[in-house]
Amino acid sequence: MRKCRTILALVILSLITGLVVLTSKSLYDGDDDDVLDGEQIEELPGYENLYQNDDFYEMDDVPRVTAARTVTKSNTFKLHDVTPSLAELGVKPSPRQDHVLMITRIPGTGVELLVLLLQKLQGFNAFKHIRLPPGDEGTLSNIRQELLVEEVTNIIRQEAIPLSFDGDVRFVNFATYGRPSPTYISLIRDPLDPKTISRFQNGKSSIIYRGSIIHFCGHDPRCSERNNEWALEQAKKNVLQWYPVVGVLDNMNETIRCLEQTFPLFYEGAALVYEKIRPKVAKTIFDYPPVKPNIKKRLKELLTTEVEFYEWVKQRLLASCVKET
Repeated sequence: MRKCRTILALVILSLITGLVVLTSKSLYDGDDDDVLDGEQIEELPGYENLYQNDDFYEMDDVPRVTAARTVTKSNTFKLHDVTPSLAELGVKPSPRQDHVLMITRIPGTGVELLVLLLQKLQGFNAFKHIRLPPGDEGTLSNIRQELLVEEVTNIIRQEAIPLSFDGDVRFVNFATYGRPSPTYISLIRDPLDPKTISRFQNGKSSIIYRGSIIHFCGHDPRCSERNNEWALEQAKKNVLQWYPVVGVLDNMNETIRCLEQTFPLFYEGAALVYEKIRPKVAKTIFDYPPVKPNIKKRLKELLTTEVEFYEWVKQRLLASCVKET
């Protein structure tokens, strides 16, 4: 009897052992999605691509994408604290950088005054002003425009912001080349300004003032044509989109006030600096003899679109100043 009990016990033990082995095998022979210690293992293809390269450029207030792969109680890998892309949010990034200024210098307009103010204020307002090297004036080919865009973009990457630039360049649309654009500003003058006409009459200038439209229109061949309506409308379009402030030489007080209001990072204190240098400037831009009526009439015909553009910019400037004060 005792021998039978021993054999029965061995049989039961063998059955239990076999059952344990089969159960364990079934747990380990499952698919990759089966549970191991209550945690699920998944691979996220291309996960490393969620991190930006070292040369990724941060635009405006859009932060870098940061991600962390964590195991959660829901048994799935999730991206923790990931900033959604602008495309996912349905928001288009701002194409214009308010912390980077670009002054397009227009010959004969007095725009160097705006540059001088920046040079004097950069230490006080903690920004850096950079003058672009010469060689990009006139109409640029697409390749030269792209080279200029890359040059400015590389400087922005390397230097501390805020930054301001100035150069003898016409308007270049950075967005065309996939880069965020600086915020443009500039200064124009009355195309019928007595000083300009007086210089021409007295032989101090070999050409009549070419005007401002060409500098705001860009590098299309039509921009260089006199009294071209397309060039006029394109210049207005670019001003509205890319130039928050275009100053007027005959309205410097309003111009500086608008710059202080719109760009305090750069032009805070500009009015005080301007008051100190104003007497020197005033002697060079006033007290010229009036233009004879017949000459003025002829010039209006030659510069029809320039006069219209000047009046439009002036009205925009004064309306903006009144609105913000």
